[in-house]
Amino acid sequence: MKNAMCSCVPPPVGWSVNRQTHPAVAQAIFAMSNDLRTAEAIWETPTPDEWRQISELVVEYVEDGDFAFDNGKFAWGPYETLRLWPMRRDG
Repeated sequence: MKNAMCSCVPPPVGWSVNRQTHPAVAQAIFAMSNDLRTAEAIWETPTPDEWRQISELVVEYVEDGDFAFDNGKFAWGPYETLRLWPMRRDG
């Protein structure tokens, strides 16, 4: 992960599995968390800005090759899905 923010704190083993959340989303949530907003608080009730920033981090992880694009769907718990669209490449 090239972005310094990306690798600050890795999620504990099993955190994403227990919450039915894609590992890339979990990594981004932990990268965003701090003393004021824990990873659990962000996961449960993300603000619109947190949702946007986490989306951007997941895109960055995929572009850097840290996570596969798969089908562009990244689970955020059992009921939410972060959807990424494939980038168009000209040429």
